[in-house]
Amino acid sequence: MKKYINKEKTLIIIILFILLIDILNGFKIFKVPQKNNINDNVYLAFFNGNQQLTTMPQKGNTENLGFEHAECNNGASVEWNYQNWAPIVTNMTKNKTKCNLYFAQNIANDYLFKLSETDTTTLAYDDTNDENLRYIGSSPNNYIDIGDKDSNGNKILWRIIGVMNNVPVVDESSETHLENLVKIIRGSIGKLSWDSSASGVNNGYGVNEWGQADVMKLLNPEDIYTKDSEIGNSLYWNKTSGQCYNGSKNSQKDCNFTVDGLTESVKDKIAKVRWNTGTVSDDTSISSFKYNPTASYMYQAERSNHNGKEQCRSGQAECNDVVERTTTWDGYIGLMYPSDYGYAVGGNVRTECLAKTMLSWSDSSPDCKSNNWIRDIYNNQWTITSYPNLYEGHFVFFIGSAGQVAYNQAYGTNFTIKPTAYLKSSVKIKPNSASNYGSQSNPFVIEGVN
Repeated sequence: MKKYINKEKTLIIIILFILLIDILNGFKIFKVPQKNNINDNVYLAFFNGNQQLTTMPQKGNTENLGFEHAECNNGASVEWNYQNWAPIVTNMTKNKTKCNLYFAQNIANDYLFKLSETDTTTLAYDDTNDENLRYIGSSPNNYIDIGDKDSNGNKILWRIIGVMNNVPVVDESSETHLENLVKIIRGSIGKLSWDSSASGVNNGYGVNEWGQADVMKLLNPEDIYTKDSEIGNSLYWNKTSGQCYNGSKNSQKDCNFTVDGLTESVKDKIAKVRWNTGTVSDDTSISSFKYNPTASYMYQAERSNHNGKEQCRSGQAECNDVVERTTTWDGYIGLMYPSDYGYAVGGNVRTECLAKTMLSWSDSSPDCKSNNWIRDIYNNQWTITSYPNLYEGHFVFFIGSAGQVAYNQAYGTNFTIKPTAYLKSSVKIKPNSASNYGSQSNPFVIEGVN
C-alpha cells in the first residue's frame, strides 16, 4: 500500500502504536512525538459500528473491517495511513486529545485498496503527493451500480475513476476534514454549454467560473448556489425538465431529465466536498503555450491559486464580466479534471504518456488515447477546469474525441456533460469473488442496492 500524508498541514502527528499505561473510560493511551511543546498524548477508542472493540482491527483482518471515519475532540482530525495501517492525527493543539476510530466491513475505498494488491494491471497509484489509486488502461473492470436507475427501472451504471486521498469533505458548518473517497463518473447526460452569458458579457460567450457556471447549477441542488435565473436550475439533480442554456448569448433549448436524472437514493451516497477549481498560469496568446500540461502539471495547476481570468487584459470585449473568480468550490456533482483523464492512461505506454504533454495525445506514437478508458471516440467532453487567456474570460478545458486535451469557449454546444462525484466514506461494496467483478455485465454493487 501507499503512504497518504497531507504535507501541507502545519501540524501532523504520526501515532506510534506503543501502548503505554492503562485504559481510561475505554480509551487506550498512545504516545506521539512532541510538537509545539505539547505533551502529545492521544487517547484512542475503536468501534465496529456501535460496538466498541478491545483492540484495533489489524491489516488484512478476516472480518474485512476497514477504516471508515474518526471523531476527535479539541478540533483534531484523523487521516488513515494504509501503508502502515495507522491513523495520522492532524490539527492537534491540546494534550490528551481523544479520538474514536470507526471501522466497518467492505468500505468501498478499503475494498479497492485491497483489490490493488492483486490487480496491478488496471489499478495503479499516481505520482502525486496524494498518491491516489486510479483505474487505468483501455477497458478496466470499473463499472459500479450505486442504485441509479432511469424512470423505467433500468440500471444506470457509473464508473470508478479511483480512490482519491485527502479529499476535503464539507460538514454542515462548512468546515472540512480530509477523507479518502471513491470518485465516480457516469455516462453523458447530453451535450450542453458549460456556460453562456448575455451579449454584453464577454460577448455572450459565457464566463469560465465553475462556481456560477450554468452546468454546475444544472447538476447540483439550489441551496449551494445563487439563483439568478429560472433556466436550468437543478434539473438533473431534481430529475425534472425545463429549459437549459445551450449556445452563445443565453441561447436555450428544452432539457428533460425525468428519465435519467439523479435518483434520491443516489443523492444520499454522494459526499459534499471542496473541489479544486484552479488552473494553469499562462501569459501568452491562446495559440502559444509556455507550459507543458502533463497529467502531473495539470494536477498541480488544478490545486493552484490561478483562475481563468487572471491573465485577461482590461478593456477587452470578451473579458468584461464582473464575476468573482475562485479556486475552490463546495458542492456535490462536478465534472472530471484534465488530470483524471491523464492519469487514466495505461498499458505499456503509460510511463511515456505521463511524461508527454496532453495537448498532443492525439498523436499515434505513443498511442496514449487508445490506452485510456476515459476517452470518448465519439464525443468531446467538458472538464471542470477553466483556461486563462489574455483576451477572453470564457475558455474551458475539454477532452477531445481525438484524444487530446484542448480548450473551447464555454458556450460551446458540441461537448458532453458527464457528472462526476465522490462517494461518502461510509459507502460499502458487496463482496464478490468473481474474476470479472466490476465488468459491465457484473458491476461492483453498493450495499443496500437491489
